[in-house]
Amino acid sequence: MEEIFFGYSARPSILSETMRSAAAALNDGSSTMRAVSWEDLVVDGRLIINEVEAAIEQCTLGLFELSTLSENVLFELGLSIGKRKRVGILVDSQDVRANRSLRDLALLATTGITSYRNAADLVDKVSRITSLSTPPLWDDLTGGVPLPPVDQSKIFYMPSFKEDDASQRLSRVLDSYDRFEVATVDMDEYGGSPLAWFAEQIYTSASAVFHMTPERAILSETSNARASLLAGMARGLGRDIIIIMEDSAIPAIDYRDLAIHYRNAVDLEKQAIVWMETLRSATPLAASRVRRHISVELSALRFGNHVAESDQEGLDQYFVETRDFRDVVDAAATIFTGKKGTGKTANMLQAAELLKSDARNLVCVVKPASYELEALLDVLRRISSRHLGDYLIEGLWKYLIYTEVAARAVEEAEKRPAGISSGSAMDQLRAHLEEQHRGVEASFSIRLDMLVRSLELALNEGIDESQVEAARQRVNTALYSNTLRNLRSLLGAALNDRNRIAVLVDNLDKAWQRGADLELLSRLLLGLLTVVGRIVDEFKRDSPKKLALNVTLTVFLRSDIYAYVRDYAREPDKISTAEIEWRDTDLLARVLEDRFMASKPNVTAEDLWEHAFVPQVKNMPTREYLLSRVQPRPRDLVFFANAALLRASNAKHEQVEEKDLLEAEAEYSSFAFLALLVEGVAAKIDLERVLYEFAGEKSIITEARLSRILKEVKDLGTKEYLISTLRRLGFLGIETSEKYFDFGGTEGEMRRANVLSKKLTKAYRKPQRYQIHPAYRAYLEIEE
Repeated sequence: MEEIFFGYSARPSILSETMRSAAAALNDGSSTMRAVSWEDLVVDGRLIINEVEAAIEQCTLGLFELSTLSENVLFELGLSIGKRKRVGILVDSQDVRANRSLRDLALLATTGITSYRNAADLVDKVSRITSLSTPPLWDDLTGGVPLPPVDQSKIFYMPSFKEDDASQRLSRVLDSYDRFEVATVDMDEYGGSPLAWFAEQIYTSASAVFHMTPERAILSETSNARASLLAGMARGLGRDIIIIMEDSAIPAIDYRDLAIHYRNAVDLEKQAIVWMETLRSATPLAASRVRRHISVELSALRFGNHVAESDQEGLDQYFVETRDFRDVVDAAATIFTGKKGTGKTANMLQAAELLKSDARNLVCVVKPASYELEALLDVLRRISSRHLGDYLIEGLWKYLIYTEVAARAVEEAEKRPAGISSGSAMDQLRAHLEEQHRGVEASFSIRLDMLVRSLELALNEGIDESQVEAARQRVNTALYSNTLRNLRSLLGAALNDRNRIAVLVDNLDKAWQRGADLELLSRLLLGLLTVVGRIVDEFKRDSPKKLALNVTLTVFLRSDIYAYVRDYAREPDKISTAEIEWRDTDLLARVLEDRFMASKPNVTAEDLWEHAFVPQVKNMPTREYLLSRVQPRPRDLVFFANAALLRASNAKHEQVEEKDLLEAEAEYSSFAFLALLVEGVAAKIDLERVLYEFAGEKSIITEARLSRILKEVKDLGTKEYLISTLRRLGFLGIETSEKYFDFGGTEGEMRRANVLSKKLTKAYRKPQRYQIHPAYRAYLEIEE
């Protein structure tokens, strides 16, 4: 007998009435079906999670109505997926908002949807679903490939989209438990990832933490819907989970018994520590081998993760070396900028590995967490004097970099077979670290936290900012108690045989969130950029007490952030900068081609385009089509290709077909749109509101039409500023020659394009025209 579980929202009433009617009709009309709804499980007005789980455990098919994206229903859907049940997703075909909500959710983009009009139509659709021998959705997600074993030390962590004090404290608590590996899944980076990727990440984790975003925050509805679905999946897989929310939030009734409610950041910190202390190691679960049902060819094809931090092993096999990469290795510039997804972190990781391969080099990778930078900002807000604040910032970065180099040097020496000789220069460096700087075991986070506490103590005791020299001396004492001079001498003696000490700084964009104090954060980042040259110069100076060292310091920063920070620099032209970009389409295509060749033996790049993918899409060669539809960045191309591959695999196609690619393009467009909102934070406008004004427009827009569109959001800025912002972010391109639109976003590129556009309009006596980039057209339903 087919046991059917119905999950649906109680509101609107007409929706729940339709579900009840359908369930009743299925029970009355067939002896081979038995339908149970969540309302049948209500006992004394309460719905207990154990009863829901028991009902889902007994069912053979779960049907979930998602027109309203109810967090309860999404949790139940996740439970069913995790418990390897067959599932069906129901949507009211006459609800105009439902499809857009599901598209924003993104996680179910590759999952089939069953639309219905009324109860009778739904009964007919359910009867057809039950007649099909479809596998559980879990089997589709895992693709028939054995999953890695569960890592008992791994915690899957989805933070709140709102990075407030509570979110930062929670992240700090989780990071403080060294015996656990916290896999933080920021929606900024992974929001557009397919459900299959999340399934593997959750499966390989022993525990999971989900921090719900407060309702008043941007994108809270979408973020919490995703968290509810994934929390249900983790629960269905038998993982230890906790769901965290403010005490004013009303939890979904299904998981209210799993929730931690907090009054403030301190309260959350205490409760999080209590929960972490309950976690214990358990017997590892065996790898799960699921039924193979997809094409053998496609099942062996993988393009790797679109986020470099999660693909280090893969990058070692198929990283594409570019001129930019060689510049990073050679330290040809101090600052390497690039748009989100251009490969800054990938270049940093691979450059670090290459430099480490030479034993004469010492490599230090510095990646501050966002909450660490926020703690510094709290201290800086208490200093009213600009010159003293900037002096503190530069001294702080100097201290952190000096001690990080020292710690990595000692750590590396201790790992060598010979260890550290007693009385040697390295031994003296280690002793100094132990006595003055918390030792080699102290992480970057610990030393930074130590500095913050010391500075807070100094400020509480009072600093007379009008006495410049005295105030600076107090800051020096709070930062490093005048120990930096000795540390510099010890470093010179311990490392003078090294060819190069390479310091690579990444992750600085993590604190660049909506609502952050961008001006103060800019000063903090500018302090790092300013002190870089001074540190390098100080290490180059040679004297009997301070031997010269070849230190290179390279910072990786998102281009929109750098443009914002640059405005605060007194002499920005003196900062050595290079931009990572992908203007060569053949080189960009190699990102996919090399990954394809790494995943399968004895194949060529041509095999990818001739056999793995259908040769043409919309009468264009597939290779050309893919490259023309994405922003020219590795992350975008890999995401698009993976989405198409997953759709083809789920459909059991022998190759990625045109339909797979077109459906994947819609999924990619949603991913690109969300990434654009992240990059738009520095614009300090409601970018989402601006972008939605383009929904339904034609892809090519005259200047007159663009003016009318932007008139609707004129309260956000002048037309010129809005156009400049949209061009800088790559959303709009300007026509510079007949039917060619330039999407260059640097100041120089935009000025050049403006001149060419004016000459074009004058020569042909035609209006100036703009084009919406193809990456965003599917999401905004732009007419081609």
